[in-house]
Amino acid sequence: MSSMPLTARNSHRPPLAAHPHPIPKVVRLIWKDWTLALIAFMIYLGASAYLVFDLHYYAGDALSRVANAYYVLFSKDPHLGAIGFVWNPLPSILELPIVAFHPWFPQVVTQGLAGSLVSAIFGTLAVHHLHKILKRMTIPRGWQIIFTLCFALNPLIVLYAANGMSDMMWIACILGTYSGVLAYLQTGSLRQLVSAGFWLAAGLGMRYEAVPFGAMLIGALILGQWGKTSPSQRQGSAILLGAPIVFAGGVWLYFNAIIMKNPLYFLDSSYSNLAQTSTGAYMTSAMAHADHHILGTLSYVARFGLLYWPIYLGFVITLMYCFGKRRDPQALVLVAGTIGAELLELVFAYEGHLGEWDRYFMEFIPNGVLLSAYAASKVFHRHTQWTRVRRTLAGIVLSAVFLSGSAATSTVLQISSLGHPDGSILNAAFHKQSLQYTGNNPFLGDRTLVHYVNAHPHLNILADTFIDWPIIVRARHLNQFTITSDYNFSSILHNPRGRVSAFLVPQPRGVAQLDAINRAWPGLWAGRVPWVRLIKSFPGGNNYRLYKILPTAP
Repeated sequence: MSSMPLTARNSHRPPLAAHPHPIPKVVRLIWKDWTLALIAFMIYLGASAYLVFDLHYYAGDALSRVANAYYVLFSKDPHLGAIGFVWNPLPSILELPIVAFHPWFPQVVTQGLAGSLVSAIFGTLAVHHLHKILKRMTIPRGWQIIFTLCFALNPLIVLYAANGMSDMMWIACILGTYSGVLAYLQTGSLRQLVSAGFWLAAGLGMRYEAVPFGAMLIGALILGQWGKTSPSQRQGSAILLGAPIVFAGGVWLYFNAIIMKNPLYFLDSSYSNLAQTSTGAYMTSAMAHADHHILGTLSYVARFGLLYWPIYLGFVITLMYCFGKRRDPQALVLVAGTIGAELLELVFAYEGHLGEWDRYFMEFIPNGVLLSAYAASKVFHRHTQWTRVRRTLAGIVLSAVFLSGSAATSTVLQISSLGHPDGSILNAAFHKQSLQYTGNNPFLGDRTLVHYVNAHPHLNILADTFIDWPIIVRARHLNQFTITSDYNFSSILHNPRGRVSAFLVPQPRGVAQLDAINRAWPGLWAGRVPWVRLIKSFPGGNNYRLYKILPTAP
């Protein structure tokens, strides 16, 4: 070896030029890990703009959550309790900073753009979490990207990442929980398990399905570690995963108790899901077949797996790794989570308290992708000696399965017994058909009433926001209304004389029977209350009537 110094030996090489603007390592990591998610975010924002501005499609439940945030900031009595105690509060809480721009950009409320932005963000998080999970599986990198895109571009996922509904937010929480739990089982990282616990608690803020989902996941976590860790370790991991959701649930019960005087107000109030379904407004022939029939309920829920058909194959293969010598804790978690995510729907369908909407079963899509990916990882793991050609062919076959699952979603949604109403929405989106004058527009038929209210700003109207929110969010002056969340609403409802000038009441049919005025004064809409006089009728979806309060009122 030459004794020439290293610097002398390399002196003939030109010095490497330093990059004039080196990219920070943090930025490189963010771009590497978030590339697919950021692409999905742009797609979801574009889809949202297309749905709202081109098709005039508004998801009623999404806008009602935005309305709740609107009342918190701009009602006569601005307070956080105005967010309501029926629906999970986190979507409306997250929309508050966006709704604050209403005075300068009213469309964040009137067109629900606040909700659309939040759902697009959570759609992005869902894609990010899914990609992280797939990266930990023994699947080649290229197929990880393909499988992630199959999920991100699924028609139903795109729709709900764009329309402001809580369903995409809930799916992001599911995937965030899975990501943390599976990472903990692989690496033992308590940080990942704590992250999973907080995502599970956030899921409760989105949907009540988080309770059975979390319970099943905690059980799977304990069982998966059985015989491999000490009892104290199993107990500790269960506590770390379950403590945040228990605390969040306790806080929710506490505020229901101190504000609404009933810790279970969200469950059994006059506006709750139980009350709405008890009116019979959502009972269909399919739901009647499931009502208090175990086999009918199981078949009703199971057929929604067609929204992503590979879930059936993935579930069977993953189930094989839940028991015996091949028992894998990750398989237990995925199987338990798949069952737990639909357990509440299963119970509600059996009890006859479920609406026939495919969005209640959207969890089959991310769970189907995960179960299928897990099965695929076992294929790649068992055949590590395959040639590149065989591995490529296997990846192509698996990609075809994943793609066919997403393609089947659109087809299945056109089946009337399953698609309600998302099949018609997707069909309109694909064919560029406006939804402005269809039942998918919650503002349909209310325009005349809004114009009348805006033309008579002197009217001080009492209205129940449970039904009347489409009028209230588009009225020019919110303070013209005394609404459900106002501190004196109940008092004025029973003693209106001299305090409001009119009642706005919908026809008492379907869920409108739960309207506070209809419950407090039966017969008022029909004119059978002597101390009111009809001002004007507004034919339309809810057949509103505006009644003047006479001096003889209580």
